[in-house]
Amino acid sequence: MDLKTAFAGRFKVGAAISRMNLSTPANMKFLMDQFNSFTVENDMKPMFFLDSEANFKEPEKYNLAPKLRFDFASPYLDFAKEHQIPMRGHTLVWHNQTPKWFFCRNYDEGEGLADRDTMLKRLENYIRGVLTFVQENYPGVIYAWDVVNEVIDEGDFRKSLWTETVGTDFVIKAFEFAKKYKAPEVKLFYNDYDTFEPWKRDLIIEKVLKPLLAEGLVDGMGMQTHLQMDNPDLSEYEISLRSFGDLVSEVQITELDIHNADASEESMERLAERYKELFTIILKAKDEGKANVTAVTFWNLLDENSWLTNFRKERSHPLLFEGKCCAKKAYYSVLETVVPKDQIEKWKPEYPDQDYQSPPPFEYFKTMRSLMYHRIHIEPGIDLCFEEYGSGDNYILSAQVGFYPFGMQQKLASMGYHVICITLRGFYPSSYVEEDYGERWYDVFAEDVVKVADKLHIDKFFYMGASHGAGVGWHLMLLAPSRVKGFVACVPGPHSLAEGSMSMRQMVLSGIIKEPPPMDPPIDNDPRREKRRNFRSAHIAMNPEPDLREKAIDYGRPLLKFKTEEKLCEALSTIEVPTLILGAIDDPISTPELMIRSAKALPHCKMILYSNCGHNIDTDLVEELSGEADRFMKQVDHDGRVYAWDM
Repeated sequence: MDLKTAFAGRFKVGAAISRMNLSTPANMKFLMDQFNSFTVENDMKPMFFLDSEANFKEPEKYNLAPKLRFDFASPYLDFAKEHQIPMRGHTLVWHNQTPKWFFCRNYDEGEGLADRDTMLKRLENYIRGVLTFVQENYPGVIYAWDVVNEVIDEGDFRKSLWTETVGTDFVIKAFEFAKKYKAPEVKLFYNDYDTFEPWKRDLIIEKVLKPLLAEGLVDGMGMQTHLQMDNPDLSEYEISLRSFGDLVSEVQITELDIHNADASEESMERLAERYKELFTIILKAKDEGKANVTAVTFWNLLDENSWLTNFRKERSHPLLFEGKCCAKKAYYSVLETVVPKDQIEKWKPEYPDQDYQSPPPFEYFKTMRSLMYHRIHIEPGIDLCFEEYGSGDNYILSAQVGFYPFGMQQKLASMGYHVICITLRGFYPSSYVEEDYGERWYDVFAEDVVKVADKLHIDKFFYMGASHGAGVGWHLMLLAPSRVKGFVACVPGPHSLAEGSMSMRQMVLSGIIKEPPPMDPPIDNDPRREKRRNFRSAHIAMNPEPDLREKAIDYGRPLLKFKTEEKLCEALSTIEVPTLILGAIDDPISTPELMIRSAKALPHCKMILYSNCGHNIDTDLVEELSGEADRFMKQVDHDGRVYAWDM
């Protein structure tokens, strides 16, 4: 017995899948064995359809009809077409995972937001393009679309770039366009989370569903159904299910999971009971004609694939299957709602071990990460990409070749700062460059930081950088000190001029040295740091080989124009910007001696050195260094200075 067979005649049973699932043969065999529908977890959200390169390159040509790309969606659609398994389309319009540049004049975030008429044209042509591509190339594959996702928040329409550029009627307009271009058999849904909350249920009914129904634009309600073990009371869920069922012709459970951080046998029993209670409610409403539930979709296949582990910051065990597609007790409890217990056979996945092995799709991850960046055109032929974290007016700018995804920048954003992480020119996904700037590389990088600030209308900001990113900071302090409130410099050097001009990175890439010296000392009984280092290593291993154009760049070392140590220290002594140096005793690159030399030269500097740490201290001690940076920046904001050299 399997899920699709057990619930046949009642509703489809589906699962969300990711590119890693799609790349793992066992996962896809398992999908076909247990389910008769699937949803693409991420790769059919707006950011994956919008062709950033083409739109940036020819904004006038695509101003009203954005150029689309289908390379992310096509592998899933190909699979569905080949294996004749239906798909739910998720999602056409969402405030999230839609790049800000899409809402801007000329697709340039430095030019401000586009007007309503422009955005309505873009919206229509975007929806037309996606539906036309899918329906012409994969007819009959997608049976339902989440047209609009999650517009109700905090007691009203969610404030978003959609409401800012179009107004709250963007919801009606999106459904109008979807109905205009959809195939006759395709159903249109509104989708939202926490629909069991009474206030939210009522607002969805009054502000979303009833206006759409009055225009004949919506077929059904998508109840995401991300639940927890003790929330909500399922009686509230039942009320919502039946309320929506009274109003619309179909209800679909679209993103089902139940967060559970406890893997104990007792807890898995309780998870099974909660799933059984939920499915009993769904089936009762269906059988009594109170809610025409036509599909139930679990939000991924296996516990190990669940988004909840990252979202909840703890390991989650929320689904029916785990490991090598093994059934949990919850699987059998769900089957028991429609099949007598003595007729349920034990699920025995028999996929060969090699079917669980799949090389990581490096190019996919590289391209996907690039789509998450903002982009600004700063000069002919040069676009700079940046990541943005947090909000507000207290800005931190940072510029490096690339950023660790869970580093100080993200931590400080969670502490109330608005962080802009700029990828240096010449490095993906910022524009590649052909010119060799020689000794001016760091000056060019520093000038780019100022150009980004100008484009984003940021007057004064803190600058933070580690290693070569701190090198950019030294040049910024000398070139544009009036723009910088304070400088947080992690392992900043600068390098000794006796070490030569070539960067360590270039020395490794060119084969002059086979590998750099050990960057970090061994960890002694510190599981937290060991976990961070393992995660950092895994993150680095997932990165593809750099482009040849990147390999050719030798940006050298900072402050090379000062030819002697005396002149270098003299230049540092002119920097009036308050500076915090964060260093490591065991750093072989930016040694304590170099940092002490710099701290002594700077007129307004605080310095902290950590023992048993090396060059990657900014990812080893994220909380500790972020706390020091926060204290420093608050002091600068309050007093405009720091204490003199303090070690």
